[in-house]
Amino acid sequence: MSYQNEKIQKKIALMHAKNSIKQFSNLELINFENKDSSWLALYENTLKQFRQIDSEPTYSRPIENSDNDLSWLKNSLDFFKEKKEWLIVVPNCPLPVWANVKVLDFSKALEELWEEAESGDIIIADKSTGQVIQVFSEEKDYEIHIGKCEVTNVDEKN
Repeated sequence: MSYQNEKIQKKIALMHAKNSIKQFSNLELINFENKDSSWLALYENTLKQFRQIDSEPTYSRPIENSDNDLSWLKNSLDFFKEKKEWLIVVPNCPLPVWANVKVLDFSKALEELWEEAESGDIIIADKSTGQVIQVFSEEKDYEIHIGKCEVTNVDEKN
């Protein structure tokens, strides 16, 4: 892809992300994370491990396509309930766009992300603890992978 096309694709993805976040009533945009961010570099290896063929999810369950799936998700991520800021991948963007968001209501915010994510793919991170969560469907199951990264040496400006 040429440099000009790449810039256009990134701009389209960012515009799509802005519009998507506006649709959420329980997540407020703080800012978009710079693609060269130290945070994204930190989470990258952990997220790659989650997608390896032999990776073991922290939690999994058969896909039911019912309200039980959402209840399971909320219960599995209950330890994240007190976090008031998340770093998320905005669902359904043509390119990955990471956004720092303020969480107004944990349960409703998860529900909105779940409903918006067409493939059931959700990524949420917490900069204060280094925890990163990825939810996705794998064949006939939903999987939740939870990892933790060392955040003591992350450059906050980047």
